[in-house]
Amino acid sequence: MKKVLVGLLLMAVLMTGCTHALRITNEETFVPSQTKPSAAVKLGFLRSDDKLVNSVITEISLSTAIKEAKKDYQMGSEMQMDYISDLSTTMKFRASGQNFVITIPGFMIFTHAWLGYKYYVDIDTQSRLLDPRGKVLNETIISTPYEIRYTSFGRGAASSLIGWFTPGYGLLDIVPGIKFSSDYDSRATPEFIEKAKPSYNAFVSSKVIEQIAAVQNARPSAQNNHVTRETVALGDGDVHDGSPDHKFMVSVLKIEDGKAFYQDSKLQEVPEQTQHLLDKIAKNEVTPDQRQVKEVLAAFGLSGLLPAKDMASAGLYTILNGKIVTLVDGRTTLPYVARINGRE
Repeated sequence: MKKVLVGLLLMAVLMTGCTHALRITNEETFVPSQTKPSAAVKLGFLRSDDKLVNSVITEISLSTAIKEAKKDYQMGSEMQMDYISDLSTTMKFRASGQNFVITIPGFMIFTHAWLGYKYYVDIDTQSRLLDPRGKVLNETIISTPYEIRYTSFGRGAASSLIGWFTPGYGLLDIVPGIKFSSDYDSRATPEFIEKAKPSYNAFVSSKVIEQIAAVQNARPSAQNNHVTRETVALGDGDVHDGSPDHKFMVSVLKIEDGKAFYQDSKLQEVPEQTQHLLDKIAKNEVTPDQRQVKEVLAAFGLSGLLPAKDMASAGLYTILNGKIVTLVDGRTTLPYVARINGRE
């Protein structure tokens, strides 16, 4: 009877000391980015039922880089946002091969209890940044490969009881050793998600804000309407090598979101008829019709560059007496022309 009581007591001690609370061992590797957008933005978040995604949304919304945040945003909503964020996650779970030796011969010194079984949780967060019309501006995958230590009661008890109370001096622990080294313990997941939230939120939210900054830098004045126009600057011969006056310097710029980007420049000889027409337009003696505009473009070899039938996206400028003169400006005034080559 005494032997039975001693055995039961020993079994109880083994079973109560066989767990290891979940511990994340590599959180320090996830260093948040310090990159911020040049201007705070309005950001809408598409609906998600993912707990981690929603915790990140809350974190991003609190950032000073976000002027206004809207959760569960719907495309086409009357509430206008600068950008739309679409976040989702995929998680992969793995067990470490170290779990075999933690089980056997590790059971003899209760390694599973004081060290814990080792597992990996790889979270890939897909982050897409869209404009209000749904066009994808940037997409990236933010990887957070976590390493954890955790021993559930079920696995700890199995390791201890099989090791200590079966024949063969614990050799039968080879069986759970093989299983634990190849099979993730899903009982760790709820506790892992809660413990990972602080580091995950800080890291992923900083990367989303960094993504916004990258798009903002690539698309200047991204908070404005995204309108792209072609601008052609015509200058009468910015050349000091004796070139005749009927040669013009043509600079092609692209106006995007209120910024001009230089594309090409060339010295172009134009017919005398075109030169006279440009002079008349510059002096407000003639308002060019569509046919005349096409003739000007053809003379400068630009027929294929500006195909818009109504020329709403075209801007033609020249220099007269040292001043920029608008020749054609479509239906919308362009913000400015960054560069015109011409002789004053």
